[in-house]
Amino acid sequence: MSFYRLESTINLIEGYSRQFIVDGEDMLLVHSGGLTRLISTACPHDGYPLKKAKLANGCIQCPKHRICFSLDNGRALGGEAVADVAGLNRYDLAEVDGETGIYI
Repeated sequence: MSFYRLESTINLIEGYSRQFIVDGEDMLLVHSGGLTRLISTACPHDGYPLKKAKLANGCIQCPKHRICFSLDNGRALGGEAVADVAGLNRYDLAEVDGETGIYI
C-alpha cells in the first residue's frame, strides 16, 4: 500500500471542502465540527453531487433534497427525503508527517 497525500493537515479548517480523484474514484475531503472525513462525492439518496454541499456543525447537507448527513457516523439526520436513505460512503483517512491522505 502507498500513502496518497490529499492535503496538509494544517489547512483542514472549518468549512474545508475539496474534491479529489483517487484510484479512479471521486472523493470529497471535508472538515466541519472538528471532524475531517473523506466521503463519496455523490449523495447516497440519488447520486446528486455533494461538492457544493453546505457544511455546518459536523454535518454535510445535500443541495438537492437538503438531506443532512452526520460526518461522525454517516447517517442521514433530516431533510426532505430521509426515510431509508443509506449513510455516506466514507473512506479511512491517515495522517503522515503533517499530511492527511489515504492508503491505496
